[in-house]
Amino acid sequence: LAQAVSVEVAGEFAPTPYAVGNLQPRASQAMSAADGKAFLGCAYCHEAFPNMRELEVHEKMQHPDKSFKCVPAPMPEREKHLLHSAPTAAISKNIPLSEVNRHCIPADCWVAIDDKVYDLTEFIDRHPGGPTTVLNAAGKDATKMFHDIHKGVKIDQYLRPDAYVGKLGIDTDLMSDSFWHTLRKARVEEIEEELARLAAEQDAHPGAFGKRAASIEELLQDGSIEAELRGRIQRLETQKRVALDADDYAKAQEIKGQLDALLAEANVRLVEPRVGGGGIPLSEVAKHNKPHDCWIALNGAVYDLTDFLMHHSEQRNAVLAWAGRDASKVWDKIPGRFPSKTWMEFYMRPEAHMGEQGPEPEVDPRTLEMQELRAELRRLRGPTDEEIEAAKAGASHAKAAAGEASKSSEEARFPRLKGVREGKQLAVFTRTEVAKHNGAPGGPPGTEPYMILHNKV
Repeated sequence: LAQAVSVEVAGEFAPTPYAVGNLQPRASQAMSAADGKAFLGCAYCHEAFPNMRELEVHEKMQHPDKSFKCVPAPMPEREKHLLHSAPTAAISKNIPLSEVNRHCIPADCWVAIDDKVYDLTEFIDRHPGGPTTVLNAAGKDATKMFHDIHKGVKIDQYLRPDAYVGKLGIDTDLMSDSFWHTLRKARVEEIEEELARLAAEQDAHPGAFGKRAASIEELLQDGSIEAELRGRIQRLETQKRVALDADDYAKAQEIKGQLDALLAEANVRLVEPRVGGGGIPLSEVAKHNKPHDCWIALNGAVYDLTDFLMHHSEQRNAVLAWAGRDASKVWDKIPGRFPSKTWMEFYMRPEAHMGEQGPEPEVDPRTLEMQELRAELRRLRGPTDEEIEAAKAGASHAKAAAGEASKSSEEARFPRLKGVREGKQLAVFTRTEVAKHNGAPGGPPGTEPYMILHNKV
């Protein structure tokens, strides 16, 4: 390894080669030649790999017409940074159904439709038919189910571009289903090591500010969080999910407050964005994309429509379609509908205005790299067995609670419902009689406030 050698590449000799080999592959992370250990690399595209099997798969997938051989060679100084590059090309770009099966909870919901895999986690709460239908298809190939309900409709028109994960089905000529997961697990270990390395290089001292995380999902996957605290956070997240599935946004907002208080008590905080030049950047708006926490950017301003959704459930789908996004491009497309000038004049309250939209803040490259690695790590890890069990328990509880709640709320809201069910006829009112019932709620009998709506009193 101490001497420069030539490597035969596709029948020609290439000076200063980058392809090096270790004829006895190591399972551990590759290190530089200066440390006395070899690594594996590709001479065709300069990709670095931790072991022989990943290099072999990479060659077959990316350079099928090239010859493959393993030759020891030194690594040039200018290429040493490749040791920290992600060998993502080693994993098939397509996704096996067994991987889709793993993402089967509300907080991590993948569905396959027409040989494409979509992450519907964000879409669940704004599905026009409610979250239950989507959750029934979570982790499955839902092609038939989707087309039975939505004939001639393409799902892409309802989703955001980042919902597309990849094509369904791996090339079995290159690797087996089990080997795909072997590479996935190897990549998970690699990302964990890379995150540990980047964290060690951080100039800041995180201990001074307690534990920090970009999201609840990232926090739950942090191995340094105590099991008891993680369990409490998971329970509150499950309860919030149950409330959302029942369209009880007020309850979901209340649970979110309890979660914020728990994080503050444990000295854990979600990282706040650094706003550059004043205003609220779209990257911050994007975090608020749920019914119980809904922000929308519109014509250079940012609005919090959470309270509006709680009181106007009939407009839920139109508003949630743009939750966490800039809706300016559809401004006034349909007069009177959201978002339009007429709609703003009629519905918008001054307190909903959060502030002006601002430019994106400058982000430290290392911080950005860590965010991207954490996002990839969450995708590759998928939900844990505990999270899947918690989601199942929450779904069962929500189903039972929904039946009881709907029955009790109906009887509370309509006192005469019991009589109707027993066959009694409702009274018939004239408009003159209805006009007499114009008193305040809780007033003397005969003055209760009545109104006529669709020929019903």
